[in-house]
Amino acid sequence: MTDATSMGNSEVMRPQERSFSINGLNLAALEWPGAGLPIIALHGWLDNAASFVPLASYLSGHHLLALDLPGHGHSDHLPAQAHYHLADNLHWINAVADAMGWQRFVLLGHSMGAAIASLAAAAMPQRVIGLSLIDGLGPIALTPQQEVRRLRLLFLKTASAKGRRPFHDIATAARTRQKYSRFAISLEAATTLVERNLRIVTEGYDWRYDEGVKEPSSHYYSEQQVQGILGEIESPALLISGEDGALKGWPGFAERRAALPDLQHELLPGGHHLHMETPQSVAMLLKRFYERLEGETI
Repeated sequence: MTDATSMGNSEVMRPQERSFSINGLNLAALEWPGAGLPIIALHGWLDNAASFVPLASYLSGHHLLALDLPGHGHSDHLPAQAHYHLADNLHWINAVADAMGWQRFVLLGHSMGAAIASLAAAAMPQRVIGLSLIDGLGPIALTPQQEVRRLRLLFLKTASAKGRRPFHDIATAARTRQKYSRFAISLEAATTLVERNLRIVTEGYDWRYDEGVKEPSSHYYSEQQVQGILGEIESPALLISGEDGALKGWPGFAERRAALPDLQHELLPGGHHLHMETPQSVAMLLKRFYERLEGETI
């Protein structure tokens, strides 16, 4: 179910397009200026900065910067044969914060972005004053046997954009995104994501994202490592998850939650993209959490 005034309200505050050149790579972002807390938002896998458009109007007053992570949205792709590793994103976060003049900031992450934000909060305790997560807690963990299988797959499979059929219109692309999504997503939310994830080609529209983001990483963490990382996070943390989201029924969740010293967990009706489909409810919890951080020196 979508909030009565949710997605339409996102039109109230139109974001500014931003661009950051970091070591020869162009990173795109959407920015909603404000006098409140500086917040760097990180989207999920195959999503982009538009993931936070529905939420932004309910967080007015804070300074929100939503990144297109490398290989996603309007950001550059990594060079050919390079691989996308979660921990590499910490470099981009650090550099973007420097470019914004933010010595200290809050992280807001959804899904894959929540995994990256968890790593960043542990790695940069002097910079991250608050960690806010949506339907994700730490990165994917593999057993040693699974890690070997992933390494073998890495050298057997190489993703390619060749043979990809363009879409005749945006609506068809949005329905395709909805159909093949691992977790249920509304057509309205899928359309918001797809509009920023398409480029015009001769035959119509094609995806902007790098096919390389679909390839397996050459490195994953063990569950013991993930819990160790979560245990080193010093900032207050909030996790908002959907009753029908990615964490539903996950047997390892209790141990991860216990590993993070200062974690507030809130469960809301909704699925994996609840921040897009019921943004007002999610924003209400975020704003209360951010009020706790307002006294911090930025």
